[in-house]
Amino acid sequence: MADIQKVTEGSLAKNNKLNEVIEKLNPLLNIEVNQVDADEPLEIEYSDNNVVLRVPESGLIDGFVETSVTLCQNGTEVTGKILFKAD
Repeated sequence: MADIQKVTEGSLAKNNKLNEVIEKLNPLLNIEVNQVDADEPLEIEYSDNNVVLRVPESGLIDGFVETSVTLCQNGTEVTGKILFKAD
């Protein structure tokens, strides 16, 4: 299981805000995506050690469309897809 260790020494340890952020980020490092039937509710469960995201089997949520994109990653062109919902 992925885990960011809390800060225990130094000036950052005196201000507990960094450790609060680490506590909230650690569950996201262990995200799990489950596909559910269209009639089941879409849910996000957030616990102390992981996040479970339930999405429809089609992979698309109402109003979102799969859109091709091209990004620059470290100076290299990378193509991919995102889910996009227009306002």
